[in-house]
Amino acid sequence: MGMKQLLVVFLISISLAGFAQQSVETINGKKYFVHYVEKKQTLYGIHKKFNVPIEEITAANEGIDNGLQVGQKLLVPVSYDNKKYYQKHVVLKGETLYRIAAKYNTSVPVLKNINPSLKESDIAIGQIIILPKQNESSEIEEVKEVLLDDPEVTAKKDLSTFKEDTLVEHVVLAHETLYAIAKRYMVTPDDIRKLNKKSVENLKVGDVIIVPVKKVNYDINANLVDTNFIFSPKPIGSKEIIKKPVYKIALLLPLMTEVNKSYMNKPIKIGELEKLYPITAIAADFYHGFLLAADSLSKAGLNAQIYVYDTKRDTTVVKSILKKSEFTDMDMIVGPFFSGSIDIVANYCKIHKVPMVLPVNTTNQVLYRNPFIYKTTGSHMSQMDGMVDYIVDSYSPYHIAIVKPNLDSDMALYEHTKLRYNAAVKKPGTNSATLVEINMVSSSGKEFNYKLRKDTVNIVIVPSTDVTFVTSVFTQLNNFLNSNTYAKNLKVIVCGLEDWNKIDDIDMKHRMRTQQHYASYRFLNEDSNEVNNLNIVYRKKYGIDPTVSGVQGFDIGYYFLSALYLYGENFDNYLAQHQLDLVQNNFEFSAVTPMDGKENIAVCIIAYKNYNLEFISW
Repeated sequence: MGMKQLLVVFLISISLAGFAQQSVETINGKKYFVHYVEKKQTLYGIHKKFNVPIEEITAANEGIDNGLQVGQKLLVPVSYDNKKYYQKHVVLKGETLYRIAAKYNTSVPVLKNINPSLKESDIAIGQIIILPKQNESSEIEEVKEVLLDDPEVTAKKDLSTFKEDTLVEHVVLAHETLYAIAKRYMVTPDDIRKLNKKSVENLKVGDVIIVPVKKVNYDINANLVDTNFIFSPKPIGSKEIIKKPVYKIALLLPLMTEVNKSYMNKPIKIGELEKLYPITAIAADFYHGFLLAADSLSKAGLNAQIYVYDTKRDTTVVKSILKKSEFTDMDMIVGPFFSGSIDIVANYCKIHKVPMVLPVNTTNQVLYRNPFIYKTTGSHMSQMDGMVDYIVDSYSPYHIAIVKPNLDSDMALYEHTKLRYNAAVKKPGTNSATLVEINMVSSSGKEFNYKLRKDTVNIVIVPSTDVTFVTSVFTQLNNFLNSNTYAKNLKVIVCGLEDWNKIDDIDMKHRMRTQQHYASYRFLNEDSNEVNNLNIVYRKKYGIDPTVSGVQGFDIGYYFLSALYLYGENFDNYLAQHQLDLVQNNFEFSAVTPMDGKENIAVCIIAYKNYNLEFISW
């Protein structure tokens, strides 16, 4: 790590087991696993073992539909998606089959054998061609075990992937949008659109699209530390700055090591790689991001000991951790992630006066009468406050309405949003009209016809997280727009919460047509230097891109560890002036009373426009 006196109590090792030893035979460019029939083994069993359709196995082995014999040799086709044996080429301008075959040291007949639809005189720019990977020694290959223990070693092996501009195929995952994919590869949505003949606006799980990999210069010595914040702050009032030579920080994370071990020991099919248990993956990503921030700050002089504990999502384990001797002088606790454990640690911090940083979204009840807690995620009410303020500032001349939710659980948010709006419009200099309330009692959406105007822009606030209700609002608003196609000045802008992005039932066209705006406590600006630098350093250290959890771990670590380094034990008195350019967060902490914990009330507004997510403002 390069960090002074860095103590890691828990070490994560990731072991990705690949294929067992298995011979591979190549015939006219096609790859086949060589399998010898075992006692009592059936064709169905072989199909399940290799995850290859029975029809393909039968086609490759004449006569096996008459029965199998022990010891019989079978050729099992290797999937074209298996990157160990096949590669894909995207046709560029001016290329021919002959030139492509020569480039990859193969032949045109082999290409046509693997790609039956190919015609030498009819290949198009952007077309994908499957090619065999060449084996330098012979056509019989051994599939050996793949073991990845050290992320740093993996990073060194994989850096060449990112050094030159190239094109890759990306398989769309659940909840992924065009914007999310562009963000992942550090390119723009337009870059992706230009490479794909088919529309990439309404992507579905399993779709394959071509994505350019952004050229990154890894010779850059990226320094994440902004030296502008390294100064000698002046004490505020009677609160002196008390610094310590070494700070002790505890990370309480649900690493779930035993559960993850069992999860990774499950049988896997040929062609698959083991994956971490989902909760373990989130916690491990946060851990990596936090330690990367600590490592960066150590270069500025921070001297810290980082203790990492596996809470195992078990309150009994959490209680035992808090009894450890090192907690007698702990300077800060980050975590845990789950509600039962959060309450236990919050009570401990209140009694022992230890700052507690909450990295996950939880109820604000934990802040009540506990001034030692810092909640880094904004509540729904805080997010709606930011949305209302934005609407009053930006859309005061237009028609503004609020839709009443159906569920009782949403009513507190609904009433809070109305109160915030009515208070905001009374401030000097505002010119907003009275808030129009819409009560949806029918499924036809006729209420929108009655309450919305057809000669101007309608701002529709929907303070709800109910999937069914929110989906219905989008559907009915779309119907309303369809029934008023001749109203040239009619526009609708729907305003709500980030949680809506998880609702798959909302048609992307409806989001775009209503210019969905949502409030959030974070936003990743792909064009910023902070994002670019973090991606470079994270890739070099861990061999992968940071996830949202990894970025959150970095931001939280960077913000709070730098606060300790600059202001010492009384850092709380200086948070108002502790402004840093973070990667995806903008921390602004506030408490209801001096006796309560602090919540991050910074809110950014993001909008769906032209099938992109566009940052509007903080």
